[in-house]
Amino acid sequence: MSRFIAVIHGWHVHSNGFNVHQIDAANEQEAAEKAAYLTMQRQGKFDECAYVLVEVQSEEAIKQPRKLSWRERITGRMG
Repeated sequence: MSRFIAVIHGWHVHSNGFNVHQIDAANEQEAAEKAAYLTMQRQGKFDECAYVLVEVQSEEAIKQPRKLSWRERITGRMG
């Protein structure tokens, strides 16, 4: 079981913020399907949304919960 982080961004004329979800999935395709479903749940008539999927390696552990950097959100890579 792999761990992924889905970062969902919503916007219309300006940014409506980010939602971050942890997803446990067997592979990247399953994680992408779950992230797409979460994105559809957030999307509204005038609120477009997109997501970036970040895989968390099994040896990686974040001691203190922290927000993802802009670089991590855009590239989809940790660190």
